[in-house]
Amino acid sequence: MKRALQFLLLLLVLFLPSCSQVAGPDGRERELSYLRCIMPESLLEFAHVEAPAIENIAIQGAGADQYLGLHLFAGQKKINKGIRAEISVDYPYQSGDTVRYAWRFMVPKGFQSDAPQNRWWIIGQWHDQPNRDRGESWDGFPSNSPPVLLSIGELDGRLGIGMAYGPDQSQKRGPFFITPDQWHSIAFEIRWSQSADGCAVLFLDDMSQPTAKIDGPNMHNDFRHFLKIGMYRHPEIATENWIYLDDLTITTQTAR
Repeated sequence: MKRALQFLLLLLVLFLPSCSQVAGPDGRERELSYLRCIMPESLLEFAHVEAPAIENIAIQGAGADQYLGLHLFAGQKKINKGIRAEISVDYPYQSGDTVRYAWRFMVPKGFQSDAPQNRWWIIGQWHDQPNRDRGESWDGFPSNSPPVLLSIGELDGRLGIGMAYGPDQSQKRGPFFITPDQWHSIAFEIRWSQSADGCAVLFLDDMSQPTAKIDGPNMHNDFRHFLKIGMYRHPEIATENWIYLDDLTITTQTAR
């Protein structure tokens, strides 16, 4: 019964290009039922599901142990011009703020990478957007690559993640190897800036010890950049893949 209900909820919600476009309060409530699996109530007003079909998302586990699975496969539909299944969070902050983003993720045993080609495959990104406070819209807004991103690939038979940084993504760190079928904790502390005082600090598993740090500008414009986690990849990659997400938190850090 529970699985049938989940199927019906997704059928009603995810056939549209984006859950943020679902008309009426019922559609939004269905979307929230999935977002609640991985984030606190305080983030729900900023969050949406970005997946084209019911096959791209599933609730895993039960009760307090529930988490979210996102799924890509050959022949799936595009959404917002890309092959993706993501959760987006437009958390509010001002340029100059330092924001901490943390979550857990896992890929299953047997996760098939795109080696040896290792074409782009993003599992976390921050994207610019129009400043609606100035009357801007997506119409005519330039298409930019994310100035901070987290990618996945394979090297010497081992899965790893890597970080790219900057408006031109010219600074890179990694790979940092991960283990399939094991939950990994990850956090980014980002000081948002269009100037040299911007920076991002990456933590992987050990939250007390930085894994990597990069300095420099990290915003295309002066309006907040929003987070997207899940999977977004090169359109010619045809493997079937899942990624699992849980325990997303976002907080603005006080000055030290």
